[in-house]
Amino acid sequence: MRPDHQEFADGVKLAAIAAVSAVLTATVVIGAGRTLFPQAEVVAAERPELTSVVLR
Repeated sequence: MRPDHQEFADGVKLAAIAAVSAVLTATVVIGAGRTLFPQAEVVAAERPELTSVVLR
């Protein structure tokens, strides 16, 4: 390959590695967050309902 094409190919490889790394990192962070912090439905079920009050 010519040097121009080699640099382009290297850039594409680096972009692909960055994209895969970003997806894997996001997956790990989201998985850890779901494990460590309670789900919104569980928190809502444990929280008592608020009583509505009408002001006159």
